[in-house]
Amino acid sequence: MKILANKLIGWRFLSVLIAAIFLVACEKTTVNKKLVEDKSSSLVDTSLANLKFVSNPVNLNIVMFVPTNNPALPGYKPRLSQLFVHFQDWMHKEMSRYGYSSYLGLPKDTDGLVRIIQIPAVGTQADYPYSSTVSANKIINEIKAYRANHPTEFSSDNHYLVLLPARTDGDSSQPFYGYGKFCFAVDNSAMSIHGIPNPNSNYIGGMLHELGHGLNLPHDHAKYASEEPALGTSLMGSGNVSFSKGQPTFLTPTDAAILNNNEVFKQLVATDPPYQTPSYNLTPKFTIDQAQQKLVISGKYVSNLPVSNILVYLDPNVDNEGSGTNKDYNAVSWSFPASASGDIAATIDLNELFYKEDTPYDVTIKLLHQNGLTTSNTYDFKYLNNILTTDQDAILTYSNSAFAGVRGTFGIGNYTTAALLANGVTDNSISSIKVGVNVKVTLFNGDNFTGDSLVLTASSSFLSTFNDKVSSLKVENL
Repeated sequence: MKILANKLIGWRFLSVLIAAIFLVACEKTTVNKKLVEDKSSSLVDTSLANLKFVSNPVNLNIVMFVPTNNPALPGYKPRLSQLFVHFQDWMHKEMSRYGYSSYLGLPKDTDGLVRIIQIPAVGTQADYPYSSTVSANKIINEIKAYRANHPTEFSSDNHYLVLLPARTDGDSSQPFYGYGKFCFAVDNSAMSIHGIPNPNSNYIGGMLHELGHGLNLPHDHAKYASEEPALGTSLMGSGNVSFSKGQPTFLTPTDAAILNNNEVFKQLVATDPPYQTPSYNLTPKFTIDQAQQKLVISGKYVSNLPVSNILVYLDPNVDNEGSGTNKDYNAVSWSFPASASGDIAATIDLNELFYKEDTPYDVTIKLLHQNGLTTSNTYDFKYLNNILTTDQDAILTYSNSAFAGVRGTFGIGNYTTAALLANGVTDNSISSIKVGVNVKVTLFNGDNFTGDSLVLTASSSFLSTFNDKVSSLKVENL
């Protein structure tokens, strides 16, 4: 089995001191519960005498993880409480622009401040370096062990903001990234609402950006024509820089929709567990209107769990300033309301894109479920001479899992082993396949369409029992 290792570095983040590594099921309850705090038009109160914020039935877990030889900074709780309330207020105001009334839930402690759970680490600060492969699961496992003995201190079963005091041993390398529903950031004396703007550090915006990842947000960029000139920088693009510097920073419509369905933004106790995996099917149809510069997406979706929004991301596969990798910091996104009939109706304005000329694109359609989970399918498009085209009448084969490695393109037709070789694909080398929405493919483990077979009508990121076994194939219209 071939696994693609893919570390993603955003083109606008290369100048940041610490680059982020992004990796982007609970008990049923039925009791409704009101908010702990009344909402106010402006929640930020820089005096601690009357710090107001919203707590929900389920709130973000905030952890101060303290290595044995690096104590937490004195007085960190009032300082960070103010900062977190500022984050809550900022997110709420951004979401309100799209008609959402929800707040990020912050847990309230007995002293009226935001509850921050201080957990003593097992190791020294040097035991928790920046590398996620070294530190992330180590810290998570220690937090889970502490939680098992102190369950009442925690709220959400899923979402954690984990802070570590800035290292004092001369090494600045420590966790600062999103890792699933956990996110990690540094704490130092400048992490304060009084530290905005800060021309010398991106840490405050970085914390909010990583918190976004911990709250299910992927990267995305402002629409180049309508959003960036008017609103500034998307938080989940290079918002770590702009937010820290006090420059215009905003949540995109897709970000706001995802947060609104997050369990720690819910104002009432959910009647069903969050993030259950649905059974779903997407059958989109694409029409490219070159004259009007529109990509029209129609078709149908089916899901056994309710869907609130259809999210569409157009991600250009470009080398980010010589990094050798593409990532989705420059993915432009749209949000459309889901229909009760399961119809897909989305029109994408191609004038909002920046990368054209000769650029491959991933077009990802996501179903945003009311339980907070997103499910998605990705389709291949490309610009050729500034004209958008698609491979939806073909299949793309890859020699590695996750659509990586040597790629082959096959339109309608029958392909023997010799024909595979003529298309640059070695016998018994296919590990993953992208299937265009207008076709199906039948794979055979013998030449000339013999032996065992497998029929695919949707893409497969890993062929499992058919991995490295394809010797011939047929591509047919659906």
